[in-house]
Amino acid sequence: MKVYQLGEKGSALCHRDGRVTTTFEYRDLPFSDGNGLAKDILVGVCDICGDAIVIPAQSTPAIASARKRVEHPLEINIPSIYIELLDAASTRVSHNATPDFRKRLFVYYINRYAKGDEDISELLELTSSLDQIIGSIGEMPKKRLSMRLHEKIDERFDMILKKTSLNKTDLVKSIVAKIKLDLVETNHPKHLKELSTIAEVLYA
Repeated sequence: MKVYQLGEKGSALCHRDGRVTTTFEYRDLPFSDGNGLAKDILVGVCDICGDAIVIPAQSTPAIASARKRVEHPLEINIPSIYIELLDAASTRVSHNATPDFRKRLFVYYINRYAKGDEDISELLELTSSLDQIIGSIGEMPKKRLSMRLHEKIDERFDMILKKTSLNKTDLVKSIVAKIKLDLVETNHPKHLKELSTIAEVLYA
């Protein structure tokens, strides 16, 4: 594998200028979708128009790492009981759990549904079942659930949205309802060993 260095010359096809000479330099490289950029990446630059047109193999790990750090906001207003259930489940996993463990729980279940470890079709029933219980209790305050999801998790969340045809709020409610069944209202919590390991690493 060829390893390029700052200032080294090369040649490549430019989308503007055809076959051109290139010079390798460090650039901040925006992602094609406009969501963020990778900083200080060695790229081959067209000597005519100045566009970055070559990405050497040695730069791809840094770009992949920067892409992973791009986060997408998920913010919804939901009845406070949903957030309380997330916190109750977090405490069931670890007495040291803080509110940021809500996201860990949520992502854990997104991954389970995305990978087929859970039946995605059950999400359609989970929302209505918990909403009915809440409706019988009466009016309660709403709270804002806010978290930022890494790109890969956001993609999996969108995939589940499409497969279920739920909106974001109802999908979040459904996942919380699943967490309630698995971790809160049972004498034998599911996935406790794996989730406890995650908590131990997080709060070490």
